[in-house]
Amino acid sequence: MIVTYGSSNELPDCLDGLLKQPVSLEVFLVDNASPDDTPQRVTDYARNIENVHAILNSQNEGLAAGNNVPKEMCQGDYVLMLNPDTVFRDDSLARMVDFLDKNPDIGVVGPRNVYPDGSTHSSCGQKWGLLEVFMWRVLPYRIPRLLHDRIYPSRQQDVLFVSGSCLLIRRAIFNEIGGYDPEYFLCIEDVCDLCMRARETGHRVVFLPDLRVVHLTGRSAVQAPYIVVWHGNRGTIYHFLKHKGVAHALLVSSILGLAALARVGIASVAGLFSRKYRAIARIYARVFWSILTKNPIRIRSWRSPGSGSPTTA
Repeated sequence: MIVTYGSSNELPDCLDGLLKQPVSLEVFLVDNASPDDTPQRVTDYARNIENVHAILNSQNEGLAAGNNVPKEMCQGDYVLMLNPDTVFRDDSLARMVDFLDKNPDIGVVGPRNVYPDGSTHSSCGQKWGLLEVFMWRVLPYRIPRLLHDRIYPSRQQDVLFVSGSCLLIRRAIFNEIGGYDPEYFLCIEDVCDLCMRARETGHRVVFLPDLRVVHLTGRSAVQAPYIVVWHGNRGTIYHFLKHKGVAHALLVSSILGLAALARVGIASVAGLFSRKYRAIARIYARVFWSILTKNPIRIRSWRSPGSGSPTTA
């Protein structure tokens, strides 16, 4: 499954690499009401390629809910979640399928994500606690990314979660756990939650560093910076509320709120000299207000998790 939003430029390489994989697959392109020509491109692919199907959502449902849409249509043994900015350059998907075929105790696998120059970036996590929140939500992104990439695991191992940009999960497990929780909109916690629930079925989640995909990052942040930052924060709060309880969620909310205020102050000072920083100050001011007014702790919109799907894409 590939969920698109403003993905017109990335989709050709993504789909080309996927369709060259030496496996039988069915591809579902789910567009989340893109404002550009992506819906037309998705429709054209489905019209011209037999095993590609187009689903056009009337509004942006978010990444998690978008991945659930084709659940009832999928028929294969495995479900592939693939971001449109992720590209297969070799037969990694076929090797992922073969790995699951040979290891029935493993439910989810994910490859190493690399930048176009071949250097590694974040592809899995062993835990997701307050330290990770501080690193990935409070510190400037370049700092945890640099640290993470330098101490990256280089051997095959069990992990808490693999990257949502490219993961392969058994369809039976995806269906059993109800797919992604649609309360997550656009954040790392959606795949963390998915893998945690997959582990609860008694299956392992395994990182395969010898298999690689090229993952281009940053497109969403450029297109809709407030949405990316706010839903990243909201997803974190909701995740702790769901898995740790109200006390932990309140602590995380306080940390994220203070971090947003600090960024507003710093960006406001820098904004005296640069328009770019004035825009950043406005974004984080909105994020802070959203933490106060749209906090999952207050709203408690507990929808049940959505659903799941072949080797599908």
